[in-house]
Amino acid sequence: MQFVAETAKLAAIRAFTAPARCPRCDDWMIAPVHSEFVEGGEIRHTWECESCGEISATVIDLGGPAAEAA
Repeated sequence: MQFVAETAKLAAIRAFTAPARCPRCDDWMIAPVHSEFVEGGEIRHTWECESCGEISATVIDLGGPAAEAA
């Protein structure tokens, strides 16, 4: 069972470090312009595409207490 929990944590870390694709033009966005940790186990990234200027956001759930209760 421990292996499953560690695999979920590894997936969250990979999601945290992965670049995103622009929802408008599908170009790669390498680094967020803003990131914030939200109490309860979430990381929110705000992205701006250098190609088309589209602003988007991603949320990574780190499996905080609210996620574990579900």
